[in-house]
Amino acid sequence: MEDEGHHGNDETRCFILSTLAGLQMSRVVCILCRAPMLVFDRYPLVDGTFFLSPRQHTKGCVEVKVEGRTQYLSSVCMGCLEAWAPGRRLRCRFCSTPWDGSSLVLGTMYSYDIFAAMPCCTERLKCNSCTKPLLLPHQRLNFFSDYSHRVACPHCGVQDHHFVKPLAYCYNRECP
Repeated sequence: MEDEGHHGNDETRCFILSTLAGLQMSRVVCILCRAPMLVFDRYPLVDGTFFLSPRQHTKGCVEVKVEGRTQYLSSVCMGCLEAWAPGRRLRCRFCSTPWDGSSLVLGTMYSYDIFAAMPCCTERLKCNSCTKPLLLPHQRLNFFSDYSHRVACPHCGVQDHHFVKPLAYCYNRECP
């Protein structure tokens, strides 16, 4: 059956497949549990999801150029997205809220960092330089992708991807 669904488009599929083919990669690794995942040539592309981030979360993330900016193609397996396997649930180190990727579409790619897009507490909204909040606790940005953009801190003026934090800084893995 040809894929004509709304789960992705041919441009996204071609971008991922040509990038990985150029690196002679037919598998990717989950950035959370390190499980290998086969990459398919039709949707779903992977048994999990791909996303682009301005941060290289692990060495398994693939550096790509998107609209003149360096991004990292990253992947998360279905077991970690849905936290159904023992030891796969992530909890915020600051507020203990579990990270939940179960609402993400499997087998496609998000053009933003999926971990930055859903900040759970004020610690996730702080400047990477001066650690003052960039937003008030009740404020949210308009789009999920806005959390992956470079912004200037209103307090110290440093431009950075302030909402895209290292995963180890934000999350603890829940023990089985």
